[in-house]
Amino acid sequence: MLFNSFIFLGVFLPFTLITWFLLKRLCGIRVALVGLILASFVFYASWKVSFLFVLLGSISVNFWLAQQILTSRKQSQFSKAKSWLIAGLAFNLLVLFYFKYAHFVAFNIYGLFDLAAPFPPILLPLAISFVTFQKIAYLVDCYRGEVRNHDLLDYLFFVSFFPQLIAGPIVHHRPLISQVSTSHNPLLLDSLAFSAGMAFFTIGLFKKVVLADSLAVFASSAFQLSTEGVLTMTQAWQGMFAYSLQLYFDFSGYSDMAIGLALLFGFKLPINFLSPYKADSIIEFWRRWHMTLSNFLRDYLYIPLGGNRNGNFAKYRNLFLTMLLAGLWHGAAWTFVLWGMLHGLLLLANHAWRKLLPNPSPLLKPFFICCTFIFVCLAWVLFRATDLTSALHFYAALLDRSSYTSLPIINATNMIELIELFVATRPETGWIWIACGIFTVMFLPNTANLLAYDPTPNQTYQLKASLSYQLLIGALSGLCLWLAIKWIAVRPATEFLYFNF
Repeated sequence: MLFNSFIFLGVFLPFTLITWFLLKRLCGIRVALVGLILASFVFYASWKVSFLFVLLGSISVNFWLAQQILTSRKQSQFSKAKSWLIAGLAFNLLVLFYFKYAHFVAFNIYGLFDLAAPFPPILLPLAISFVTFQKIAYLVDCYRGEVRNHDLLDYLFFVSFFPQLIAGPIVHHRPLISQVSTSHNPLLLDSLAFSAGMAFFTIGLFKKVVLADSLAVFASSAFQLSTEGVLTMTQAWQGMFAYSLQLYFDFSGYSDMAIGLALLFGFKLPINFLSPYKADSIIEFWRRWHMTLSNFLRDYLYIPLGGNRNGNFAKYRNLFLTMLLAGLWHGAAWTFVLWGMLHGLLLLANHAWRKLLPNPSPLLKPFFICCTFIFVCLAWVLFRATDLTSALHFYAALLDRSSYTSLPIINATNMIELIELFVATRPETGWIWIACGIFTVMFLPNTANLLAYDPTPNQTYQLKASLSYQLLIGALSGLCLWLAIKWIAVRPATEFLYFNF
């Protein structure tokens, strides 16, 4: 079941919302929470019922391990608590390894001897990487003494809440569980939060269905030609920019929809994107892109490795290792490993550059933004390519002037012809979508700023804006919803890109 499918929009979401509000009003928040958790399980099982059993088994083991850690700490048996933590980390990492990396490792080891892997790729349970990180963070926080003894209902809600279950944001337990109380969370009764949730959701739906899926046509074509080794220079540049924008609109669209859905139920989720393509450095890019993943890697990997406490060499080593593992987290392929290594090297170069030029002129900021955008786009080639050979073909095509073809001239003499260009798949259409996408990411406000969203939990939603601005937001949301529905009606619903991770 996809957020951008008619069955979700027309059946699952309305039914779940009505049930939530009725149960909350008639039976109280705890009973309503049970209904919401069951709905989340139905949502997850809609992909494959066996996935739900994997999720439930993992949740059961992790909750039991968390209780053992908390009990050991309460009894001042800290070495025992550490043993339980190690057991929990081993369990979660082994489950992740089995489903996501076992075939990759076997394929490469057996390949050294020209042998086939002894088993086929294992079907990956949906969102296993995201859910694993959340459960690991919870266990570590239990060991650190940062978790009070939550009951099973709170834990189930934290792990399974369906808006963030499939592709994040990666949620920390404290801000989410703290909202499960009508006495502390004013959003549970806030009509403005509901309206803002609708706006978030419709804008995110527009990003996914209209922008991302339209750009996907040109990105997929270019990378397919790269696999076949017949990609031209013009097609390569178009495909690279199209995919870079597709990935942003797809993933940030999902994050907007997740925030919007959470607000409809009266909860806040963290911001995951903050105009990353406006970043003027790779360091700044990672403070704006997939922010909850960056925060997790910082708090649970980079700092435990030593962070920047032991001199520059250790700092750069830890930073590089963190990005290497971030690449591997995204997928079991050498392309993801190299993508992580490349970003690690770019971050090291960025830190070195800041030492050489600590206070650059503000006049250079547009130049730095353009350079950062190009470097990030070049790295996305590795992220998207099916294998290293395809990636090398793609990079070669970017520099192959002999295959350059001039950009097509767009002769839109009237509005009808211009509209036809937008729904066509001709080469010039791709450049129109890319131009619109670049204008959007570089010059328009992001959704969180547009809607004055503050992710701080248990605070009322405050949109301090004039009536005309609120009407403008309402009109924009309505337009986004109308266009998205029109697009969904003529195109099959497509998965979000990060569902594969």
